[in-house]
Amino acid sequence: MRKFLIPALIVAAVAAPASAQTRGGYDARRGGAGIERQIDQLEQQIDRLRDRRLISSSESQRLSRQAEQIDRLHDRYRRDGLSRREYADLDQRIQTLRQRVQAERREGRYDRRGRR
Repeated sequence: MRKFLIPALIVAAVAAPASAQTRGGYDARRGGAGIERQIDQLEQQIDRLRDRRLISSSESQRLSRQAEQIDRLHDRYRRDGLSRREYADLDQRIQTLRQRVQAERREGRYDRRGRR
């Protein structure tokens, strides 16, 4: 019995700190890749709209800068794990940018010089 009890205690002693080490923040449960994926999709959409001349190049640059700012903020938040508040903040910023992209798309087409 002792032959099994001692190794089991050793395994339990080693496993407990290892499981306690994971932060288990909101990012770990929700998947931080989801935020990155959404930002990447927005950047791709902005590029496609610019290439199809549905938004001007200056508008594309402005929207891309906003996406980059969200990405940098995500990197900063992610360093010590995303809290629910930080995740909600990023999600709200992404939704706002997504709405801006759609609004710019609805405004109309542009020619090569960025004019309607």
